[in-house]
Amino acid sequence: MERPRTYDIVGEDKKRAAMTNAMRGSLAVAAMIAATLTQVLSPPGAWAKVNHTVIAATGTAAPKGGSFFRFQSFRMNPRGQVAFDAQLHGASTLGIFVGDGKTTSAIALAGNPDPMSGDFGSVGSPTIGAGGEVVFAADTGIFRGKGETISPIVQDGDPAPGGGNLIGLGTYASNSRGVIAVTTGVTDDVSTEGIFRSDGDGTRTVTIARDNTISPIGGTFLFFGDPAINNRGQVAYFAGMTGGSGDFGIFRGGDDGGENTTIFAANQSAPGGATFVDFSDPVINARGQVAATASLQDGISQVGLFRGDGRNAAAIALEGNPAPQGGNYTTNFSKPLVMNDRGQVAFNVGLIGGASRGGIFRGDGVTTSTVALQGTAAPGTTGTFSSFGDMKLGENGLVAFIGTLAVGVGGVDVTNNMGIWVGTSDSDLHLLVRTSDIIDGSTLIKLPRVLGLFDMNEQGVVWEGGFPGGTPGSCCCGGTCSSAIVFSRNFHEDKGE
Repeated sequence: MERPRTYDIVGEDKKRAAMTNAMRGSLAVAAMIAATLTQVLSPPGAWAKVNHTVIAATGTAAPKGGSFFRFQSFRMNPRGQVAFDAQLHGASTLGIFVGDGKTTSAIALAGNPDPMSGDFGSVGSPTIGAGGEVVFAADTGIFRGKGETISPIVQDGDPAPGGGNLIGLGTYASNSRGVIAVTTGVTDDVSTEGIFRSDGDGTRTVTIARDNTISPIGGTFLFFGDPAINNRGQVAYFAGMTGGSGDFGIFRGGDDGGENTTIFAANQSAPGGATFVDFSDPVINARGQVAATASLQDGISQVGLFRGDGRNAAAIALEGNPAPQGGNYTTNFSKPLVMNDRGQVAFNVGLIGGASRGGIFRGDGVTTSTVALQGTAAPGTTGTFSSFGDMKLGENGLVAFIGTLAVGVGGVDVTNNMGIWVGTSDSDLHLLVRTSDIIDGSTLIKLPRVLGLFDMNEQGVVWEGGFPGGTPGSCCCGGTCSSAIVFSRNFHEDKGE
């Protein structure tokens, strides 16, 4: 077996020490922008203007004391509420918060050494449901919070369905109803790890899969990757096996009847004529469709992007196949992989044999649209795209992404070479915001190059940006700057807004 999988354990001593060291330093002196502001742009087509609302900023007061020092991750719900975790300067050193640009409230705090404070040891990785309920990980388990009320969903030491006890809770995924899927260790049983699903109120936990149990393709499970869950409670996951027809597979659990369904498996035939070998962690939509990238053998393509539901499978893109506007896909499929409930998949892939070295595309297995290409003109600028970062996909097919422009082309330099674009294709692509933009008297100087500081709903996108000021360690994007979480709403003339 190759490629043993590991997952992050919340509350791990090493992780906690790293967090503590990162929070040391002097209090940030933020000269931050006002809470709500409007910037008028001149995009092509039907796009009219963009409204920017600051959700939270480093150096400003945090609810329940202290000040925001650094933001770590955030998620947004359809109502525009943003759940975020932040490092703090104050008695508490970590916190989970919810903000909408008008009010900000604390959900949970961590790090206060006073045993009477009620703080957790650590908190992180928040998600937020449609009703504003926040799910977050802590050192002792996974919890659900809203307002002043916090309740456990699953905790270390809880009985594991099927025997033993849960220990070392790992990576979790949550749907909009607060139901979670979590990887965790198991103690006092023949199994040592598994994937479990727990209701948001903590009343019921069920087994999705455990090691040492039979896999759908024969043999037994050995280990699991990060899970994904949809609003029906179906859980997609990667697993390694031994003794069966293949070593790796993508499966879906939580279906009616409690059975696990094979979506893709090693040594099975792949659409396009090759054989599956290995897989990325999957994504799942509300219809139970699952998408993942896969390595291949015994065919023309070595890598491909696929979508399946356990009955039918489709190739979204295959290495060596032609891209819509020239060139051929390479093996370089970059994260993130995103899919909507219509079965459309947006992906970032390298190209060869054409004018561009890579691009962002959206496909459904039948048609593929070009969203943006490296080396082509970036709308709203005089520059050209150089590379692409984090990306989101809306139910209406709208793709939002962070892009970098080629320095030295069209007057682009290091002060204005990053931006956020949205569009359904390269024909209606629209610049949302760009470094060097003056926003209420403050200059946007940085956008994140890492994943996890970018999200989207049907009204707009939320992102973290760097502005002048701040202290070392507080900047979202390296170096020294102050940071803000900003919601940017798109106004589209076709919708009468």
